Amino acid sequence: MAVSMLKRITYLIPTLIGLMLAVLVYVGYRTEQENHAQTVRAKVVQTLNEGKASLDSAIGSGIHLISAMEAFLKVNPNLSQAQFAVLADALLVNMPAVRSLQLAKDDVVSHAYPSWSADKTFGRKLTQTGPVALRGLVSRAKATGRRQILAPDKHALEAEEIVILAPVFLPGKELPESYWGMISVHLDAPALFRSAGLGLSGEVLLALRERTTQDGRDSLLAGDPVVFDMHPLVRSVHVPSGEWLLAAAPSGGWTGSPHRNYILAFGLLAVVLIPASLWAVAAIIMGRLKDRERYYQLVHSAKSIIMRINMDGDIVFCNEYAEDFYGYKPGELLGKPLVGTLVPRRTLEGRSMRRYLDRLLMDPSAHPFNETMNVRKNGEIVWVAWANDSVRGKDGSSVGLLCVGTDITDRKLMEEALRQREKQYRLLAENVSDIIWGLDADYRFTYVSPSDESVRGFKRPDVLGRHIQDFLTPASKTKFKDILRVLDDLAEDQESVASVTEDLEFTCTDGNSVWLESHLGILFSEEGERIGLQGVSRDISDRKLAEALREDVERMARHDLKTPLGAVIGLPDEIRRRGNLDAAQEAMLATIENAGASMLEQINRSLDLYKMECGTYVLDRTTVDVLDVLEQIKAEALPHIREKGISVGIEVIGDQAAGTLPVSADAELFRSMLCNLILNALEASPESGSVSIVLERHDGLTITIRNQGEVPLSVRETFFDKYSTSSPARGSGLGTYSARLIARTHGGDIAVETGVPGETSVIVTLP
Repeated sequence: MAVSMLKRITYLIPTLIGLMLAVLVYVGYRTEQENHAQTVRAKVVQTLNEGKASLDSAIGSGIHLISAMEAFLKVNPNLSQAQFAVLADALLVNMPAVRSLQLAKDDVVSHAYPSWSADKTFGRKLTQTGPVALRGLVSRAKATGRRQILAPDKHALEAEEIVILAPVFLPGKELPESYWGMISVHLDAPALFRSAGLGLSGEVLLALRERTTQDGRDSLLAGDPVVFDMHPLVRSVHVPSGEWLLAAAPSGGWTGSPHRNYILAFGLLAVVLIPASLWAVAAIIMGRLKDRERYYQLVHSAKSIIMRINMDGDIVFCNEYAEDFYGYKPGELLGKPLVGTLVPRRTLEGRSMRRYLDRLLMDPSAHPFNETMNVRKNGEIVWVAWANDSVRGKDGSSVGLLCVGTDITDRKLMEEALRQREKQYRLLAENVSDIIWGLDADYRFTYVSPSDESVRGFKRPDVLGRHIQDFLTPASKTKFKDILRVLDDLAEDQESVASVTEDLEFTCTDGNSVWLESHLGILFSEEGERIGLQGVSRDISDRKLAEALREDVERMARHDLKTPLGAVIGLPDEIRRRGNLDAAQEAMLATIENAGASMLEQINRSLDLYKMECGTYVLDRTTVDVLDVLEQIKAEALPHIREKGISVGIEVIGDQAAGTLPVSADAELFRSMLCNLILNALEASPESGSVSIVLERHDGLTITIRNQGEVPLSVRETFFDKYSTSSPARGSGLGTYSARLIARTHGGDIAVETGVPGETSVIVTLP
């Protein structure tokens, strides 16, 4: 016991010293890294703040200049060129970043400073000449009444200017008479960026870009774009109607301290040498005790199979774990040959294990590790992984083999099961007629079954590694993005399966396309992270052609029905001209005319719906009074309202002028949309219920139609789908479908909310 305690203390001391040295080296290393990081960060922050201050000052000077000029124009809208020159000369003092100042009365340049720029700009209409981006900015400033800024485009000729636009509205007048014109300030972009440190080399690199772009162009304004990939520090630079991002990073990246390698080298050297020296001393002192302890632990504590084989291949030693593992009694294995007792004489491939053991005894280093099939006493087959080493005699010659084994039977069984499953899966995937494919987290193909080549003509190497959108038509690309959003919503709901089925149009090698009904599901890792998508697709091109043919037939039938309807609508007038009609006959002719006109209107409306579905419908926009349309619909539905005892209320929130609420829309379509939605609300409301219509105008128009009664669960998910209805006897299911189609044709949308028990709200948003 005393020897064991002494040995523990002897070996514990070098370990503790080594740990203490390692801790000291680590603390020194971390301190140096943190100090260096703080120094570099402080320098980057200082440069970034200086650059932002410079940009804010230059942009602010342009804005202040616009504010001063705008205030002067509101007082003196008939400013002459001479007065403007004097005023601009006074305002532009200490504003070196401003290149020029222009006034455009009624969007036509009427004043310019300095005078040398007047000849180029006088008489130029801002909405018709100049760069497309500037013209669009003028229209946006005029429409929104807000100041706009045009960032320099490095691909355009005007890349050296930053233009700030501001619409001027005179007080005391109403639109459009209050609109005076536009103020534009042109800033020197290169000088402005240089003053902020952009594009200059040094210890800190700066880069500037827009937060968002409207036209998909490159958002970088100045500096090296690689700065945004260097984990930079970022500051927001607020500009009219937008925001720029100023980023800064060290020119060499966020590298560590230059002294860290020296600290690690000398520290690790001390950590290794000092404990090693102490270990060497302890090894000399405790050598014999260590050998005895090693063999003791090996025999009595190891949970591995330990055997010693002599040069004849007989077992001369095995530990208790080995005897228990193979099912033999203590000492029963000693003296028995390894091959034939624990190891079969031949492998499954027919190889002689005796010859293999002889080669291993002669040169254990040739096979230090191997895996063999073993047999227990009861005949059970097990697999063992061996680590082999030679046993040397006093003269240094090999006298046997020391083997340490680990049971790997479970692993072998799992590997075999996996091989069988993979074989079955590949057999299924390689022979099924449907296309089986997989995508990684970036939606690039990781697998595609051979049936894809027979359907689309692409060979597997041409597909693997490429993004799925490379093989989708433009319309299906948009649908695929919608599918991803649906899958994200499903993935958040732990109770639902994150999969969806949609029809997608894929391209083929010959330039044609094929429709595939695709079932897509999200693949998750064991940690619950999304790692890709799994899809199964089936060719439905024939079905799509049949559907298209059916729609063509229906469309032609609708068109052909209009010819006989002309006779139905026109003949009553011919009959009236002949006279001698009594009141009953006149009533019957009127009924025929009304029925024909109604049928013609339904046919025209169905043709309009088809055009809206195809995206070819052209809106006939006029100014429509929403309140007047609602009152007309309410008057037409008055018998139904009285019959059910429903109260209908209309509330306006926000902007309303003189009892009207105008909106730019196609009058017939707009009225049809509201009529469908309101009649649905009245139909769904219970006896003596209520229907409220709330109108809100902010950036756009929001119409909320709320009624008592809930949408049945069976149709909530398909509320706006074509032919979706909870009661076929009450409708065809086209009302809500056509309403949403009309809203989207106007650039808006419709949504339904059923969150409040006992109520349903249909929300229409229009620009």
